[in-house]
Amino acid sequence: MFREFIFPGFVRLSRASQRASRRTSERGRFIQISAVICAAIGVDTNLTLVYQVFALLLCLIIVSRLSLRVLPPKVSVRRRLPKYATAGQTFEYFIAVSNEGSHIERDLKLVDNPRIVAPDFKQFKDEREPGEETRNAYDRWIGFHRFVWLQRRNTGIVIKQGDVPEISLKATADTRMEALPLRRGIVNFTSTTLLSPDPFGLNFSLTNFNQHDQLMVLPRRYAVSKAFELPGGRHFQPGGVNSTWSIGESDEFVSLRDYRDGDSMRKVHWASTAKRDKPVVKEFQDEFFVRQALVLDTDTQDAELLEETVSVAASLLLQMENTDGLMDLVYVSKTAQIVTAGRGYAQVNHQLEALATLEKCHGAAARLKETMSSHRKLMSGCILVLPGWDESRQQLLNSLSSAGIPTALFIVTADKDELTNVPAKANVLPIHDIAERLANL
Repeated sequence: MFREFIFPGFVRLSRASQRASRRTSERGRFIQISAVICAAIGVDTNLTLVYQVFALLLCLIIVSRLSLRVLPPKVSVRRRLPKYATAGQTFEYFIAVSNEGSHIERDLKLVDNPRIVAPDFKQFKDEREPGEETRNAYDRWIGFHRFVWLQRRNTGIVIKQGDVPEISLKATADTRMEALPLRRGIVNFTSTTLLSPDPFGLNFSLTNFNQHDQLMVLPRRYAVSKAFELPGGRHFQPGGVNSTWSIGESDEFVSLRDYRDGDSMRKVHWASTAKRDKPVVKEFQDEFFVRQALVLDTDTQDAELLEETVSVAASLLLQMENTDGLMDLVYVSKTAQIVTAGRGYAQVNHQLEALATLEKCHGAAARLKETMSSHRKLMSGCILVLPGWDESRQQLLNSLSSAGIPTALFIVTADKDELTNVPAKANVLPIHDIAERLANL
């Protein structure tokens, strides 16, 4: 009850502390702390002269505030983001700052502002900060550190302050920004703040520029052993002539025959038609080619386990990017989804984008089983990535095995000792040992 009462104050407190930290430099904070200490020590002016130091520091702080520029620098800013970033990997981007004023601009700084996403009370109550058990009893009871951690994760990115180079009159300078995505998904940028220092470098005046952008953050990927082979070989694709064309394996010419209603005019053999004075068409033979599926289950309440499961799927997709066949990513969101990649189809980046925005889905294994029952005729092999092991997932594997589809099974787990009746050929990946296990497949 007490937490629910103070929870709204966490949001206001975090916003106020962010604004305060931006208005004062490290040097300014040192001066302010020194002034407070001198004020405490120099209360009795008969015993010490420290109060004189306090008066000097206080005057310095006041003059610093009064000397902030009334008129902000006349500049414009434009953000240039990359197309993709990867969760957990630092990247750089640039913000162009153009000087539209009448004097040279120096010592400016930039802060880029993502949209702050505060947790709701349910999330705050249900989820735990990693290592929270090591904090003291008071911090665990209040929970402010948990709130800060959840807000950082929901926001999704941490961006360092950038130093703007000196900008000449009517010139443009690029400011290098460094950012670290904390999660996969879409990160929204709302504005950019320009910091203009006072002559002493103690305080900053703030100027906000609204510029909304989005950045797609792809899941974390791990290196997969080159020795890992895809299950299955070439498989006949019903009506797959167009597909074999699209992946560079054109169908093979077999013979000529008389025209039949419905035949494409593109198949007409004009030389034979002219000789025989009736339509003659070319007959082709359908081709066999490789078409695998990566089936991903997202039915888990463990947020860390879900993220690692998605990362394993993304790693395997990237490993198979240069194969000659087709790869279907099969997962369940609100409905069952199949995203196909390969030459002539979408690129693997489209599958990674789908994984980036994927959320957990209750009962996914049963719905995947229904989807694969109609899709398995097209499949040469299957890779099954699961967050844990239970009866419904056993049934999904059995349905694929009974159809004669070679399957590579990957089970991601928080505790491998809890797994029972796991198939002997399954690849069990504990969440803290995934990188090493995938590298040694």
